[in-house]
Amino acid sequence: MKTFWRTLARWRTWLLNMLMVLALALPEIANAPEVLAVLPAEYQRWFLVAAFLVNIWLRPRPAVLKDDPEAEITRLKKAGL
Repeated sequence: MKTFWRTLARWRTWLLNMLMVLALALPEIANAPEVLAVLPAEYQRWFLVAAFLVNIWLRPRPAVLKDDPEAEITRLKKAGL
């Protein structure tokens, strides 16, 4: 189970991007009455803005976890060693 959470933490950007593509880029899905019932047309552009902001906030590469060697180097630099 720990491996699942580590994988999810590392690949969160890619997973979110795939979900956004499915929700926003496919017109058949985005204009479906089922989606419009959940996300009204007047809120769709705000959803798109929020999705882009979240995408910018997330990293475009696998995330560094606290026990990775890259994180240790960063901690040493901050400590001045």
